Amino acid sequence: MARKANSPTKTQFGEELRRHRDAREWTQRALASRLGCCYTLVGAIERGTRNPQRRFAEKCDEAFGLDDHFVKLWKKLNTSFSGPQWYAHWADEVEPKAHTLRSWDLLLIPGLLQTEDYARALFTCGIAEEEAVEGHVRTRIARQVVLDREKPPTLWILLDEWSLQRRVGTPKLMVAQLDHLLTLSERSRVNIQVVPADAETTAGLAGSFAVAELTDQRIIGYIDSAASADVTSDPEVMSIILRRYDKLRADALRAGESQQVIKRWRDKWNCK
Repeated sequence: MARKANSPTKTQFGEELRRHRDAREWTQRALASRLGCCYTLVGAIERGTRNPQRRFAEKCDEAFGLDDHFVKLWKKLNTSFSGPQWYAHWADEVEPKAHTLRSWDLLLIPGLLQTEDYARALFTCGIAEEEAVEGHVRTRIARQVVLDREKPPTLWILLDEWSLQRRVGTPKLMVAQLDHLLTLSERSRVNIQVVPADAETTAGLAGSFAVAELTDQRIIGYIDSAASADVTSDPEVMSIILRRYDKLRADALRAGESQQVIKRWRDKWNCK
């Protein structure tokens, strides 16, 4: 299948941002300080690997003294972007600012820990239109830059054991994905615990969720289900999410035991 390039509007936004920045001889850091964001976000948007939010576009117009130039580009991008806006907000505004990320993923390997091939197979299986697959894959893999920054967030990942035995793509792909999990689990800031398939808790059956603790002390979560998804900082909702997380973690295996379970399923896939 041929890979689709970045959409013209997305490319145009990044090119325009770079053009106006260069005209003023500003570095990405200098522009980022004027926009009140991280310079890595400016770079990612210029490269077309991140989707700008409306507030980002508004701040660009303010910084450059323009009359809705970037807002109009954002509107074009917004109408052509196939991903949900809650996801764009989470990926662009929340995850990059988190010092701690907690998550529970029902049935699938979480996006931050997916290999490119796993993500591609997942989107190819009907989650995305064929022509949009590569764009979704690029967006997902681009999120993983947070794991390699100088001070990466601490990850507390609860994995559904069913995600280890559910085939996505080929058995060879699953071996590579589980090897990737094992490699990541060796990092000091990555904590992966498996919730056994026979665990009695029902706290995770309602859907996947994640909790981000930000450097400005805010706590933000997202809730994902078959019917809808949302990003929220509502205290009542966050309290429910954190209680669900604690119940799941109480039934989860310890880190070393979890590694053994991942290895066992890796070996089973290797024999297929």
